Amino acid sequence: MAVLDPRGILSAVELAFFCPSLIISATLCFRHGFNTKYGWFYLLTLSILRIIGASVTLYSETQHDYSIGLIITAAITSSIGTAPLLLALMGFLERIHTGMAEGKGVKMIVFRPLHLIALAALVIAIVGGTNESDSSVSEQQTGKALMEAAAIIFLVMYISLAAIALLAVTRLRYVLTEEHRLLRATVIALPFLFVRILYTQLTTFAKPGSIFYYRSVNVYVLSFMQFAMEAIVVTIFIVAGAMTPKWIKPQTVDQIAEDSHKHGDMESRGSGVPLQNRSARQERVLYQAPRQQQQRSIGDYRPSRLIMNAIKTRR
Repeated sequence: MAVLDPRGILSAVELAFFCPSLIISATLCFRHGFNTKYGWFYLLTLSILRIIGASVTLYSETQHDYSIGLIITAAITSSIGTAPLLLALMGFLERIHTGMAEGKGVKMIVFRPLHLIALAALVIAIVGGTNESDSSVSEQQTGKALMEAAAIIFLVMYISLAAIALLAVTRLRYVLTEEHRLLRATVIALPFLFVRILYTQLTTFAKPGSIFYYRSVNVYVLSFMQFAMEAIVVTIFIVAGAMTPKWIKPQTVDQIAEDSHKHGDMESRGSGVPLQNRSARQERVLYQAPRQQQQRSIGDYRPSRLIMNAIKTRR
């Protein structure tokens, strides 16, 4: 039986974590939907990438097979772990801000370009990781330049998403009550995600001889700044996903008016505020329990009193 070195042991630990994570993430996707803008899909994607990368590394360690195909596969799966976490965070923030009162949250026109930029950075990272593993010096230089560009984009994306998350915190009263746990999860995950982003910056711009140099990253640095941070963030998001109800698309004003006309029930209950735009305070006021009826005394049941009440009712 082959003895694993520290990097092989790390790969085994990654498999032990991301295999259950894959199953749970798939369950969350079935519950919340596979739509990429919801964020849960990217947890599933990250789990698949990490399982592939860890499996390839373990195979290379045990079979002593270091072919170029395995090296490229390991390099690609290792280089794109940042993007799925950022895309998942973006999906959660988009959901939170969509449910906020009108004019209080970030509009969808802001999230769309951010999503496209993140996907572009993901593609750049994949191409860069492939070129860095090439035997040609020119291809390696091109790959390094692409990886540096992707790393900068990831950092800008993180700063933008952190600002959007903190904006929601400052306007917590306008966030739907059922989204509070999800918002709390995104804020708690920010410091750990920052360490993961920092690791990307250090390994991308490090020089040969450094413990962060991408060709010979220290395994303990890799364990703490990459695997541990990813595991913590994924765990936080999974717990939040289990405690967050399924997303229901907010109705427009016209849809609410149509439903109210059909069912004879005013959705806003006289407040003039659509359901999806209510603050937590408004919901508490509008949906408080009805008042109890006034208690009657024994005298109210005398025959003379009952007759008088009947006459008044007919009038």
